[in-house]
Amino acid sequence: MTTYLTIITTALVITQIIRLIQNSINLHRQNQAIKRDLSWIKDRDITQRDFDVQKECFYLLKDWLKKQKDEDRAD
Repeated sequence: MTTYLTIITTALVITQIIRLIQNSINLHRQNQAIKRDLSWIKDRDITQRDFDVQKECFYLLKDWLKKQKDEDRAD
């Protein structure tokens, strides 16, 4: 019984170590991607106006799509 518990405990510890390593690798990759994206934004000199224009375009597109959907339902 002691051998069985030792093997199960060892397997659980190894599994947790593997999960910890996988999480740290994923966090490292995410950190690199965020740094890469931030440097891209910095290099392009993106301003608040650019974000405002993008937001306005999304709202216009949303309204247009909603209108199209309503027209399709009416047909």
